[in-house]
Amino acid sequence: MAAIDKTYLNDWEQFDKARNWAKETRIPLKNGKTVCMSDFMYYPDLTKQEWDEMHDERIKYANEVYNTPEHIAEMRQWYGDDWTFNAEDYFDVVLWNTTICADVFLIRNCPFDFIHERLKEQYGEEEYERIKNGTSVYDTYQRNGLGRNARVKFSKHAFSYLPRDKKCWWFIDIEDVGWAYNEDDDAWYNFYELMPFTSSANDRIRGALTKKNIVNMIRRWDLPKGIKMRFLCQLKGCGSWKFTATVK
Repeated sequence: MAAIDKTYLNDWEQFDKARNWAKETRIPLKNGKTVCMSDFMYYPDLTKQEWDEMHDERIKYANEVYNTPEHIAEMRQWYGDDWTFNAEDYFDVVLWNTTICADVFLIRNCPFDFIHERLKEQYGEEEYERIKNGTSVYDTYQRNGLGRNARVKFSKHAFSYLPRDKKCWWFIDIEDVGWAYNEDDDAWYNFYELMPFTSSANDRIRGALTKKNIVNMIRRWDLPKGIKMRFLCQLKGCGSWKFTATVK
């Protein structure tokens, strides 16, 4: 499973039903906040006329580009000699691009079978059922953050040439797969925690950092033992400097 996945539809009535439901539906988060389902949509205000125009343009393109002997021969190598060209197969529209947080909510609350069919494709039947029944890893995961008790081990020579310039621009991420940053909360969330995120990295910090600054940041982020953070400092005219900090 990817952290974010798109859902495509090729039926206007399905699109319109899902869109109207999404605009009226909010996802409750563990921190007490909510996010509107329509925030994940690509075209929340798409009209029927615009849909039809997109359809006609893409069908025309498909006929011009893919309805060729070369393409048909290539597709038959993959799908067998019975494969036939149908321009309609090349038309669909992105409904939304959802995080795992939204997907879990959809599995448990969405009223549309066509959405559940897509979710079963994404997660597989077994994982879909575990999520639906509340027995998945998203229900059992515990962060076990160390908070103020965290000790931090820095990579060798981390502070030997650390830039002290106020123009430093920092990029910080977590090496371990499955973590992302939420700019609004100034927090790192594991995908299992079902919280929204804004980026895979924190690039908000400007200016010089000290060892004390970094340790305090990591303790505030309440990360579990073993997490390795990567720090990259970009300084105009002076190249970059990078090091790691591991939570102990």
